[in-house]
Amino acid sequence: MYFTPMRELFVDRYCGALLDTERTTPFGEDTVVWTVRGHMFAAYAVGGDGVSVRLAGKIAAQQMVGQGRAKSPPYLRGEGWVSFPWDTPLDELRGRINKSYRLVLKDGNAVH
Repeated sequence: MYFTPMRELFVDRYCGALLDTERTTPFGEDTVVWTVRGHMFAAYAVGGDGVSVRLAGKIAAQQMVGQGRAKSPPYLRGEGWVSFPWDTPLDELRGRINKSYRLVLKDGNAVH
């Protein structure tokens, strides 16, 4: 199945509805970065494999990768970042984005 454009639109609409968020393309038009109060909480490459979000930490990220539910994003080296593939169910993507958003809001040391 070909999910990419629909899922990118889903991420943009969902992230855009969250309070104090901004859609940016700091690395060029092919990389979309969502921030809250200047801190990144979600990102994807246009036409890429999925959306990257921040988890509670390195261990949580390693568990998701170990379970095969997520991948380590090659372009995000900060602690706790993973990439969920576009074929992840929408409810799960929504939940992962929301958790990343809330985590970044409460974490004063968020990577941006």
